[in-house]
Amino acid sequence: MSDPVLELLKDKGVYFTHSGKDYVTKCFNPEHSDNTPSFRIDKATGIAHCFSCGFKTNIFKFYGLLTNNVSIRVVKLKEKLKLLKESTNGLDPLDGAKPVMQAFRGISKETLKHFGAFDTDRVEQMMDRIVFPITDVRSKTVCYVGRHTMSNGNPRYVNYPAGVTIPLFPTKFDEHHRSIVLVEGIFDMLNCYDKGLKNVVCTFGTSKLLNDVQDKLLSYKVMGVEKIFILYDGDQPGRDAAKKIKPLIEACDFIVEIIDLPDDVDPGIMNVEDITQLIEYTR
Repeated sequence: MSDPVLELLKDKGVYFTHSGKDYVTKCFNPEHSDNTPSFRIDKATGIAHCFSCGFKTNIFKFYGLLTNNVSIRVVKLKEKLKLLKESTNGLDPLDGAKPVMQAFRGISKETLKHFGAFDTDRVEQMMDRIVFPITDVRSKTVCYVGRHTMSNGNPRYVNYPAGVTIPLFPTKFDEHHRSIVLVEGIFDMLNCYDKGLKNVVCTFGTSKLLNDVQDKLLSYKVMGVEKIFILYDGDQPGRDAAKKIKPLIEACDFIVEIIDLPDDVDPGIMNVEDITQLIEYTR
């Protein structure tokens, strides 16, 4: 198995010792005379920190090299996923949950079944709503999102439990994709998926993504996604949100393209012809 950090240290003639998950050597800071080596280099990522003088770097960048396809963030995510798999089992099913057996707002019953849609008359917060279990990278349910069945229902959406951090959805696909298409709402995602766009992902608005873009996108990086299309609503708020989120996604090493929809068009109302053209464009 390739070990780029080890190979680089050997190639540069750096003397080191092993200490747990780190290589330990003399500090790379030219201004620090390190007589008692305290410079620790993470074996997986190459991130380095001198616990004596505080100097920090990444050894690949220090030597002016790329990471040889070793993504620091991907490595960290894999470690985080390993810890998650050993942690909680997710939420229990809601009392009285009954699968939705018919189409809703133009979304076929097959698509609703695929995403686990149900209703319940035993959980007060979710009564008169179509409910979706939102799962994370462990395939564990982290929350439920309920959409009122009436157009004038207030509030239209309810998250249960309240205050939970919601991941992008879905976090995984049945097939491998090199690109994904981001939309704002869950019914935007359902409509696109229902009409054939299988690599579509809901961000649940923009504000929930802005503060933790990196963490929420890393699972897609692990899956091999290289390009992200932003397909937000065709109005000024949607366009402003897309422009705001684009550089943050680019900072996560994705190629990013904004698809500008016509005025007053959103992904939740696009028809089969529109989605077919979108599929061709985003291949």
